[in-house]
Order: sequence, then C-alpha cells, then structure tokens
Amino acid sequence: MRALNGLLGVVLGILAALLGVVLGILAAVVWLVGLVLCVTLLLMPLGIPVMKLGNRLLRLAGDLMHIP
Repeated sequence: MRALNGLLGVVLGILAALLGVVLGILAAVVWLVGLVLCVTLLLMPLGIPVMKLGNRLLRLAGDLMHIP
C-alpha cells in the first residue's frame, strides 16, 4: 500500500508540474498582452489590471511547478 501511495504522489506531482508549465506559458502571454495595452497610452487603464493578473498567474504557476 505504501508503494502505491508513493507512486500516486509522484504521478500527481508530475501532473501539477506540467499544469504549472502550461499556466506559466499562459501567464506570460497575458502579461505580454497587458504590456502592449500599456504601451498604447489610451488603453493603459485596461493594461495595468491585465499585467497584475499576469503576475498573479505567474506566481501561481511557480507554486505549482515547485515539487515538495
């Protein structure tokens, strides 16, 4: 039973790391969209919250990629 529990932990850790990588790529795209919005001065009020969302997603992706 202990071996099965360890195997399940490894598989879930690998899946969480892969989810973190995918979320990190998505977060980078969101952050770049926010940056482009901030460069166009008229859309800066929309770009700042999008960049903040990208930063939060990057932090979450980093937490998911960390294997305990």
